[in-house]
Amino acid sequence: MIRCSRRAILRLADPAVAELLPLVFRRYPRDEWGSFARFGWRPIGDELLVTLAAIDPPGAGDMDERVPNVRFNESYSLRMALAAEQHDLAVGVVHSHPRRGIPRPSDIDDDMDGYYASYFEAFTGGRPYISLIASEVGGKIAVSGRIQWQGHWYEVDRVFALDARVQCWPGGRRPLPEIKSTGRAARFVSAYGAEAYERMRAATVGVVGAGGTGSAAIPVLARAGVGRIIAIDPDVITESNLERVHGAYPGHVQERTAKVQVASELVGKIDPSIEFIGIKGRVPQSEVVDALAQADVLLGCTDQHSSRLALSELAYRYLIPAIDTGVVLEGEGGRVTAQVGQLVRFLPSDRCAICRGVVRPELIGFELMSDEEKARCKAAAAEAEARGEDPNPYWKSVPQINTVGSVTTTIGALAANYAIGWITGRFKPPFRRLQMNLVDPYLGTAECDSARAGDCTCQRVRGWSDQGAVEAMISAPTHWDPPVRVRSSMPHQGSSRA
Repeated sequence: MIRCSRRAILRLADPAVAELLPLVFRRYPRDEWGSFARFGWRPIGDELLVTLAAIDPPGAGDMDERVPNVRFNESYSLRMALAAEQHDLAVGVVHSHPRRGIPRPSDIDDDMDGYYASYFEAFTGGRPYISLIASEVGGKIAVSGRIQWQGHWYEVDRVFALDARVQCWPGGRRPLPEIKSTGRAARFVSAYGAEAYERMRAATVGVVGAGGTGSAAIPVLARAGVGRIIAIDPDVITESNLERVHGAYPGHVQERTAKVQVASELVGKIDPSIEFIGIKGRVPQSEVVDALAQADVLLGCTDQHSSRLALSELAYRYLIPAIDTGVVLEGEGGRVTAQVGQLVRFLPSDRCAICRGVVRPELIGFELMSDEEKARCKAAAAEAEARGEDPNPYWKSVPQINTVGSVTTTIGALAANYAIGWITGRFKPPFRRLQMNLVDPYLGTAECDSARAGDCTCQRVRGWSDQGAVEAMISAPTHWDPPVRVRSSMPHQGSSRA
């Protein structure tokens, strides 16, 4: 028997899952079937994150159809091993168990995994070997898994998939008993059902930006019963924030309180059983990525082009579904002509923020500069303008985006609502990129997504996690302050997570 001493996280997403499930259940309900697959991975402390990147389905003669269990022929195994010398991903096996079979590894599975872990190590240079089992139990897809890496076996104890049918069965064991709802959840349960509430209590939502929009999304999630919130923001409360940041008061301005600490205190007052992780930092700093990679869903709540691009890269590399938000006010002649809110869906299968035109690449470099670099560029732009030349190549001035609390609250609450729909499986965002004007008739809603065609990094490295890092679209500048975990002055009483 293979004994696992460490824990792992598995992330699955379309289009790979849509190809995988019909394939491995090809001989269901009587017999097993399977396939090789490729995975990205990322160490997170003592844990390991693995992401399904691609399927390498069997061809004619690759598997033995005469036996009821899964048996890979040597030609198939050797082809996958030789192919692994040409890419950077981990290699693994995914197979099904038949009807009335739970995803618990059998003695045959132990023999197969022990053999393949050693076999592929010689070809991959020590990359992880992944083994997953899928079963159909009670109308749901039960998944277990284990991973061999650097002399240790890891057991998959969390599976993230944007599909309410998929359940994690660690080691083939049935999930923990149902979470009993309380009186405070009565309205939620009556609307969505007890199972939806259980999924909320087991879920993690990452919120990038704890200002106006993020501070509105966070309490909506807390009141809905989410089990864990991870909030990321580098800033402290200033006087102008008091108009739109929920939970902020004048004392926070005087004490220069971090926005994530204000959010932590607010969540603690709403429901002290929620686990709250606040990080004073930015995406894509490594510690921030480590935290967000463990979320079911991400919400982007900043006005930075660089963070929006980083959010989209988290979606396609680490298979984390995300909703990005944006708000802008326009006016003319002393009247408000537009209160525009935007919601952009980033599924792992979607194209990135650059392909879809929701960021301006020329501004990202300016945002990532140090204060000294910005000062030099602004001086060069001023000199160019004095010579009668175009200053934009040196520095492109971008006016401050005007926002007010009533609009950021509206858009933040909407984003949180769609996150709840994703987590519970009860509904999903009916858009790819939605804009609405709150002062137009019927809100002036419009679907305005248009992705450019052609080759892009986002199409090549979907599910690659840390692999192919040379193709990363954005990295954290060295001049940024290191991330700091912020603790509230009101410690929460326990956690809803086991």
